[in-house]
Amino acid sequence: MIIGLIGAPNQGKSTFFNALTLAGAEVAPHPFTTIKPNEGVAYFKVKKLRPDEHPVKGYTKGDYRFIPIRVIDVAGLVPGASEGRGLGNQFLNDLITADAFIIVVDASGSTDMEGGPVVDYDPTNNVSFILDELDKWFYSVVSSNWESIRKRPGAVKELASKLSGIGINAMHIKTALPLIDDLTAFSKRLRELSKPFIVASNKCDKTPKKIAGFKSVNTSAVIEFALRKADNDGFISYVPGSNEFTVLKELSPEQDKALSYARSFLAKQSTGVQDCLNQVVSSLLNCIVAYPVMDDNKWTDVKGNVLPDALLLPVGSTAQDLAYKVHNDLGDGFIKAVDARTKKSLGREHVLSDGDVIKIFSKA
Repeated sequence: MIIGLIGAPNQGKSTFFNALTLAGAEVAPHPFTTIKPNEGVAYFKVKKLRPDEHPVKGYTKGDYRFIPIRVIDVAGLVPGASEGRGLGNQFLNDLITADAFIIVVDASGSTDMEGGPVVDYDPTNNVSFILDELDKWFYSVVSSNWESIRKRPGAVKELASKLSGIGINAMHIKTALPLIDDLTAFSKRLRELSKPFIVASNKCDKTPKKIAGFKSVNTSAVIEFALRKADNDGFISYVPGSNEFTVLKELSPEQDKALSYARSFLAKQSTGVQDCLNQVVSSLLNCIVAYPVMDDNKWTDVKGNVLPDALLLPVGSTAQDLAYKVHNDLGDGFIKAVDARTKKSLGREHVLSDGDVIKIFSKA
């Protein structure tokens, strides 16, 4: 799973990326701070099933487990990018592999769609122009492929194959097919189906403006990044997405001032950054978490790690789908699965529920 961060320049996008990943992307008050895409690992947050969980990937903190997800942060998008303006198609091509987008917007109204400083700007405009650029890009890709194959037998199936590289599958094509005679509407529908998004209404520690007409989450990436870094450096203990933190070391006057500001903000709401990511995974991409284990009594792997793996799967996934997620050979040789809680045997078509702990039996 890959989540793409997009936005106009100077919206706080790279700070948002750093807040999610602690990867250290450059942050500066000028357009195109990000030239090559930054890649990092963010973490989907779930309640732990057991206090002694020992993840092979990801980590636990407090009552929560954090499951790794790839995140890419691409160059700021300006109007006309689909026609080559700014970093143009380089930016758009960097987004091909993303399963969903977080559109980061300066909700304080202090930055326009070119990344310039302004006063009382409507941030909804930034969302609209980004979607317009994405739609134009999709149209260029879809129309060029369709025109080259439209008269062939099996053209629709071939189109699905050609567009698989940008995350479009046969079901997307089937759903959008009634619009095929209007390629503009058809390609826009494909974008909606294959690249769902949420808006990070960023810089909400200032007075935020409403993002009208789009699903959004109020976020303060700068506060989340400060808290994550202070936690990482051992000055505080902070669980991402929490409304509180604990000071562990003596602070300098500057650190104390910054953390006092953060504490005052958290008294009203969380920073929203973790919530934004969680909503993408659970609501936009409709994922559940399943836990494959070797020992269905102790819930461990062969090394004794408790609940070593937590895997994200689409809602509706089956026991065999989980087996394939672990390893192709397990899926190919699938015999049965066992629910570690109930000890009930499960067939290959059994639909998993969120939080299932499963032992897989396979010929592999």
